Amino acid sequence: MKNIKTYKETTENLRQQIRNVSNEVLRKLVWVLFIASLLASAPSARSTSVYGLKLDEKPQVDVMQVNLYVGAGLGRAVTLDPMDPQYINNLIQTVTGIYYEILASAPPARLQRVAREIADRKPDIVSIEEASLIRIESPGDLVLGGGHSATNVVCDYLQILIDQLAKLGVKYTVVAVNNGLDVEMPMLNQQKGTFDDVRLTDREAILLRGDQQYAERHAANPQSGNFTNVVVTGTGLPLLYGWCSVDLHMSKKNFRYICVHLTEETAPDIQVLQAEELFAGPANTTWPVMIIGDFNADPLHRDGSVVYDDFIAAGFKDAWVEQHPKNPGGKLTWGHDELLADPGTAFDRRIDLVLYKGKMFKPGETKVDDMSMKRKLPPLWASDHAAVQTTFKFK
Repeated sequence: MKNIKTYKETTENLRQQIRNVSNEVLRKLVWVLFIASLLASAPSARSTSVYGLKLDEKPQVDVMQVNLYVGAGLGRAVTLDPMDPQYINNLIQTVTGIYYEILASAPPARLQRVAREIADRKPDIVSIEEASLIRIESPGDLVLGGGHSATNVVCDYLQILIDQLAKLGVKYTVVAVNNGLDVEMPMLNQQKGTFDDVRLTDREAILLRGDQQYAERHAANPQSGNFTNVVVTGTGLPLLYGWCSVDLHMSKKNFRYICVHLTEETAPDIQVLQAEELFAGPANTTWPVMIIGDFNADPLHRDGSVVYDDFIAAGFKDAWVEQHPKNPGGKLTWGHDELLADPGTAFDRRIDLVLYKGKMFKPGETKVDDMSMKRKLPPLWASDHAAVQTTFKFK
């Protein structure tokens, strides 16, 4: 109201000045100056904004995909032969090696680098996979046949990431999370010389940026689940992979956002069945849908997978392909070595995908960053995956 009053007062003052001018030439000159002052002070149609959104700009949403990478290959532990007479000894030795390999990968430092990537780009929504929770019980009781679960937190990747983002001045909220593989195994504590139990819980999560002041937004109906079609190890352990989703209202648009982590490409038939579970489950909605995550599936089948074709056949579009139809396999996103130590090991496939269904989405630029740590000693990267960001305009 103050600005309106000042504007009216200014206008009236100029009008009074015009009335006081008797010379016709001067009067015309003052009118020219008066009109010029109105044009200068009037709000521009191109710069008018509501809650920070320019009215002449189409609302948009920035999404990001990041696999945090636990820091070691877990396969060598779950593929041990339980019928081997040395199984327990082999298991303890293998799990011990994996545990200390994870610690050597410097999760806090890697997650700090991921946080910088997110803070620099400030996406609206982030899909997270391998948001590991590592807990330990020292001494443990598994070698004695006990069943007490480890509860002492060694590293909570998701909490570390949220805390690092807060330190960088950006706020993100976890709006959906799924607990997948939850396995506990014995190991040797090399410092204490005790047999400890180490527990790994794998998670997927969706982060929503919470420090923006523009555009009313709501997140509702969080859902999560693990696929029923999974690989089962020789010990009977199901290797759980899963998804989580949330319904979003942004810029007066409604859509469902799904974060997914499909099983390894070594089980392509299982991947196909997991895709069918998605189509019948969270993706079965009349709303526009985004499915963003680690699909463990390359569009050119360079890893032996075929499930990418099923998503396309189901009506989903690939944001990268829509922008680069002649280069569907470009912008590789995975392939660093297990130790994140070999600069000569290059990415060799694109498995971190941004898929969508719905006419209201118009994909813009897709950016891929390998999240280099810019250091001479391992880890050389924050993850064995790249971070992928896509901007969508709402039609």
